[in-house]
Amino acid sequence: MNTSVTLLPNIGAEFRAPLGNGTIRFGDDRSAVCAVLGDPEPQVEEHRLTFADASVQVHLGRTGVEFIEFHTNPHSNGVEVELNGKNLSQLGVADCTEYLRACNKLAPVDDSEAPAAWVFKGIGLTVWQPYAFEDAQEDLNHATQAGQIDPEELQYLQDEVARAAHFESIGIGSPEYMEN
Repeated sequence: MNTSVTLLPNIGAEFRAPLGNGTIRFGDDRSAVCAVLGDPEPQVEEHRLTFADASVQVHLGRTGVEFIEFHTNPHSNGVEVELNGKNLSQLGVADCTEYLRACNKLAPVDDSEAPAAWVFKGIGLTVWQPYAFEDAQEDLNHATQAGQIDPEELQYLQDEVARAAHFESIGIGSPEYMEN
């Protein structure tokens, strides 16, 4: 079952909610989150709830939900996240970053971990990828230029390039979370 939820003004996500329709809001407690998403996966950290079936991770702070992260990569069955009606999940890394900079206007952008991660404080949104597109492409180029490459390894490297073309996750944070 897919559920569409508006999380912040102009930000929405469509994800698999095992318990049907519902809304998760900043400040909600663990029981309110579980009422929408069901029981989380077993976890090591009490403040981080992972819902694999929904491709969502919820971070709890002193005042409840403070950050929600969605697995969004379309090459690995990610969920859809939209901002102002534009599907961020389908945008390539460069186009997504450019669009988010424009939406963020003159607010601070933390790009200290770019190209892996960007924090757009003005819109309360983060993007992350484990493997930069340029690095994935370079690894593929080196392997193919070296000559003989195992077909399975070639397929793996090609898949990594395709995955690295999109952000792996998009997160939204409460204003308090984004300040810290």
